[in-house]
Amino acid sequence: RDVSTETLGIKLMTGTQKDFFRSEAKYPAFIGGRGSSKTYSFCAKSFEKAQDNPGIRGCLTQPTFDMIRRNFVPVWEQQWGVVGGKNGIWEFRLYQQGCPQEIAFKNGSVIDLRPADDPEKFRGATYGFFGMDEIAIGNQLHVFLALMPSLRQKDSEGESYPYQGYVTSTPSGHKPWIRQIWMEHINPFTEAPLTPEHYPIFRARTKDNWHLSKEELNIWMEMFADTRFRAQELEGEFTALEGMAFEEFGDIHIREMPEDTVIVKRVNGLDFGGSSPTSMHELCLDQSDRVWVTKEFYKRNADDYDWIRKCEEWGSYEIRCDPSRSESELEHLRKLYGLHGLKRAAPHAKGFENRIRLWRNRLNVRDGTPRMFISPSCPNMISELRNLAYAELRPGEMVLGKWAKGCNDHA
Repeated sequence: RDVSTETLGIKLMTGTQKDFFRSEAKYPAFIGGRGSSKTYSFCAKSFEKAQDNPGIRGCLTQPTFDMIRRNFVPVWEQQWGVVGGKNGIWEFRLYQQGCPQEIAFKNGSVIDLRPADDPEKFRGATYGFFGMDEIAIGNQLHVFLALMPSLRQKDSEGESYPYQGYVTSTPSGHKPWIRQIWMEHINPFTEAPLTPEHYPIFRARTKDNWHLSKEELNIWMEMFADTRFRAQELEGEFTALEGMAFEEFGDIHIREMPEDTVIVKRVNGLDFGGSSPTSMHELCLDQSDRVWVTKEFYKRNADDYDWIRKCEEWGSYEIRCDPSRSESELEHLRKLYGLHGLKRAAPHAKGFENRIRLWRNRLNVRDGTPRMFISPSCPNMISELRNLAYAELRPGEMVLGKWAKGCNDHA
């Protein structure tokens, strides 16, 4: 008989959940806050894969063996229990310590249930699809890489199945590979570009799940307040939490400069990129000594023409750049493009900690207002300030003179 999400009355919420479920991209990701129905969507997508493709073999992972039992099985049974069991169209089998290791379908499809704790265990497998739930827990990058080449199963006619590997997660700023693959679309090892249509991201906030109790949601929002923890856990944003460099940075700093602001100085800050992005921002100093970051240029593999053209577009030619370019190179650019305002930036504070102190002096709120604001049109600077964290020498011990691995500080 025809059994699907439609015939069983499983209704997907419009928006992220349904878009992720319907996505036919190679490696889609559902990234959302706690309770945004990631695992529910994960189970629905997996059931349809097995039911609609007789004979297919898939693999579903949870971070640990115990999480298969605690997280996955209850949601699967809630959705598909009505057609499960020995007299149904699917059943759990091959139990180990009370936890199933397979889901067998009457149409010949089989789903392996595996913990994502060791990439070596996935070598040699051949699948038609795989799904990884909660990929930010532990270190699952190499499991994802081990599963990618496993998508090569053929059907009984020798034809390829509609291969797909999908993932879900609450975001984590300390797992930069997730952000790099599905947001920045760059290789996490080489930073080479990835094909964006292969790695779409579907994002949701906790409050987007209308099945949640409004009363409970309000209690969570009240407790988490305007914190990075709320941004990560409820808003589904990539935010590092431990060893944060700028804990004082928040929504109060993100606003547009009023049109009637009296500007006493305007300058572009330029950071040349090699393998990293080239970054340039327009900074305005008002008569109250407040800095307004109003415009952003942020581009990987940019050449000189790219940022020079952006200066022309902004109509601002007073530029302070990092000292990575020689004075002879800068003089050549001045003569060639008439950039007489292009100068090396003389650091007002030498040393890592002194530069941090200068930033904090601007970001700290005094008398209800900070001395620095950043336009919403500068998303990369905002993201970097939210996620910059000190390197960790050992658990709980931060290295104050070095950023954590994976943190961007180009802006």
